[in-house]
Amino acid sequence: MRVMRMIDSFSGCRTCRIRKVKCDEEKILVEGKEEPQCRRCSVARILCEWKPGPVPRGPAKSSSRNRRIGSSDSSGLIDLTDGQVLSPLISNSPVAHDSGHGIQAANSLILSNFDRYCLDYVRDSVLVIFLGKHWPWSTVSYTYHKIATKEPMVMSMILATSASEIHRSRLYDCDTVPGSLPIDALSDVDGRMHYGRALSNLREALKQDVKPPEKLEALFITLWLMIDYENRFGSGKSAINVHMRGITTLLFNHVIPSLKNMGSLRIAPNPEDEESANLLPETDNQSPKTTESAESEKISNASAGFDQRLRSTTVPLFLLWTLYFCTPGALFCSPGLARIDANLFRLFLRTELDPQTATLTLPELFRISRQSPSRFWGKEYPATAHLDDLENLPGLTLYHQSHVIQFKITEQFKHGFIKGDSSCCWDQSSFKSLIDEIVTIADDHDTLLFSARAAPSCEIAGDGRRVMETIYWASITYYGTIVYFYLCFGSLIPTGYAEPRWLSCSDAVSQVLELALKLHRSRPRLMARITWPLFMAGIATSDRIYQDWVSIRLRELGRYGQNFTRVSHRFDEIIQGSDPFASGPGHPSDLQQMQEIAIS
Repeated sequence: MRVMRMIDSFSGCRTCRIRKVKCDEEKILVEGKEEPQCRRCSVARILCEWKPGPVPRGPAKSSSRNRRIGSSDSSGLIDLTDGQVLSPLISNSPVAHDSGHGIQAANSLILSNFDRYCLDYVRDSVLVIFLGKHWPWSTVSYTYHKIATKEPMVMSMILATSASEIHRSRLYDCDTVPGSLPIDALSDVDGRMHYGRALSNLREALKQDVKPPEKLEALFITLWLMIDYENRFGSGKSAINVHMRGITTLLFNHVIPSLKNMGSLRIAPNPEDEESANLLPETDNQSPKTTESAESEKISNASAGFDQRLRSTTVPLFLLWTLYFCTPGALFCSPGLARIDANLFRLFLRTELDPQTATLTLPELFRISRQSPSRFWGKEYPATAHLDDLENLPGLTLYHQSHVIQFKITEQFKHGFIKGDSSCCWDQSSFKSLIDEIVTIADDHDTLLFSARAAPSCEIAGDGRRVMETIYWASITYYGTIVYFYLCFGSLIPTGYAEPRWLSCSDAVSQVLELALKLHRSRPRLMARITWPLFMAGIATSDRIYQDWVSIRLRELGRYGQNFTRVSHRFDEIIQGSDPFASGPGHPSDLQQMQEIAIS
């Protein structure tokens, strides 16, 4: 009875209180429904009620279909014997309908009831948050409706990601509400099964010599989804690096052929990775050309840049997101430690710094990727989606420039600071140049940064617009970049140094935490995209209240992937122990701890 009274005191929806589960209290307006729906009830496809008063004392009345979908046999395996040949899924659930697009899958696959439940879950998955744009015109929606219905490996990866995220969510619920789910229903066999099937299909696709644009697009999407899967649910760095090199090889051989001439930047498979030989396509082993012939071909190919046939696909966007993935993964990693392969980002950065060898610069890739949605969606892309792209462009530009600066800071830390470059004059140092770049970004985006500080929440835009979400993400990432700079080079900044619009470390930390607090109050799920700046601000602040708040937020993100759980555990270890930066960034013992932070 004591437990029942505690559940009655929750402020969530009446349905979740009856079911004795924790309500996320996020009120989603659904067409055709008089009352808002919480996300948990919406995903479970049950009626969500917000009636006040005590709940009935009888047994919880959960959906029978929901129990059937989540049921399992005594061995802990989901029953797959009821699978059917694929056909569009007909459902009365609002989750299953979006702008007239039906739920369907590749004809070569067979769907179980749980698979269909996973497909219903796609639009509410955190994967949509990672890529930013709202359903139904998000890149995830395009991938699902336009690519996965024809490519079994893409559909298998969507099913693998959805099944594993549902599994993680159930584990999280079991930790917070003991006894809410039988232990034999927690097996992630569905996610691993679909992932294995996607790997098999990927190997077969890579063996084909001729790869048309639509096949290259499917390969890029599959590899990116595998990177995300390995990061959130899989084995981590070694498998991620295999897929990263797969994307790099596709770039060299099919997307930007002129990169082949940059021999010193070519990335060879790591012989220590056993899977790489079986997964990656063969590379060109011909002897290097003479300098003159290589330079002439480089100049002729540079004008072509990105393969024109692929500009109207999702390849530019997925390539850009792959580069963003490199940024936090490359932090403080030395050659002697297992690390995320950041050579792809390093390649683009070097071509940007050397215009004579530039084949595709980062600004050009960003421009192409931001233009691509209207091209790959085609005529069905509505005017409202175009306007959405336009109003989010400033925020996305700030987000992109912040990631580039973060990578430059990492490169400078590894190759400049450690080698003693700090002995040069401050005004002529590369560290001062980084500050100048950061300040210039603030000048260019002054209105956007002010809007983030002035807006009380994401809800100020209204009508389901995501512009404030993007502004918050971009601003938090920018201020997090300043915190990152201080953690790397704060001891090198001269005492009393002052530069207009250059913030102190404490001010930058405060901005990250205050904006993150407003973001969480509006839409807690959006925190999944600011994990890295939140982590950095948490270890840089001395305020124990803020540290505890960050710890709770990171722990909550554990429902979306085990990578968040690892970050949460590492954060707790740091704040409960000694200050890892007490001796100043760059101290040998502290550098080792920072390397371990990145690896975890």
